[in-house]
Amino acid sequence: MPMRFAAAAVLMGIIVALSATALADLTRDAQVNRFSGDLSALEARASVIYQQGGARNISDPADNTGTMEIIRFKVPEGIEVVVFGAMPPQDGTIPVLASPDERNIIYYTTYQGVTKTVPSKAKYAAVPGLDGPVVLVPGSYELTIELVKDSSGTYITFY
Repeated sequence: MPMRFAAAAVLMGIIVALSATALADLTRDAQVNRFSGDLSALEARASVIYQQGGARNISDPADNTGTMEIIRFKVPEGIEVVVFGAMPPQDGTIPVLASPDERNIIYYTTYQGVTKTVPSKAKYAAVPGLDGPVVLVPGSYELTIELVKDSSGTYITFY
């Protein structure tokens, strides 16, 4: 009789562990699905700002005009990294420099290692040099979206 109880306890422990793992994956999947909608909303807002124009000349320190907007954005734990303005490299690293042809690409990698790309009407770059992509990791952000320009073009940047 004690062996049956021990076997049942071990079996129950395995079932509970598998259920907890499945629930965690289900929660992360829900985070990824919700994030897709949040990312689409952010991209849509950035695209509208980009198309409206009115960029600040980043090469001129005296220029304080331009289009800016502050938004709240969350990258959940189900997402490893979000990159605005570059394609994912073949070796799986985060790009440091952005190709001019990839500036209107957003990609993100999920906790399962799946990489998804989203085309955008806006072109993205990181300040101060506008030569790299904007990279966000999991966390909550209060982002200032700004339209900036220099001799190489006009870009959306976040800070």
